[in-house]
Amino acid sequence: MACLEIVALACCFTTSLLAEQAVAVPSGQSVRFFEQLDEPENGIIRLRFIAPDLASPLKRPSFEDMTLDLEALCTEFGLQNLLQNEEQPKQIVVSLSAEPVEFGIANSDVEQVFEAFSVENETCMLEMF
Repeated sequence: MACLEIVALACCFTTSLLAEQAVAVPSGQSVRFFEQLDEPENGIIRLRFIAPDLASPLKRPSFEDMTLDLEALCTEFGLQNLLQNEEQPKQIVVSLSAEPVEFGIANSDVEQVFEAFSVENETCMLEMF
């Protein structure tokens, strides 16, 4: 088996082990890791999380708290845990969804939030769309 195939298998195995892992965020909302999608040709990594509280207006964090959560997921979960042994991407897109949704498929029945971050000096810098 080629070295590249072994690395690819190890990456997929590690990512699948992390799936469904609970992740602590500043707001205290319930968040769990869902999946990582890589776009190496663009230097983009997408980190997708499930956050059931998004579906409830009474439990949903404020905009300010949500922003802190997204930044923490990028920096603390993404850069410091998941990607620590990988080449840093140019951009990390973090998304929260009230329930699992197929990537790239619009679903107006499910609350979703996402934000893009540039990666500079091992730090996530919020990009404004």
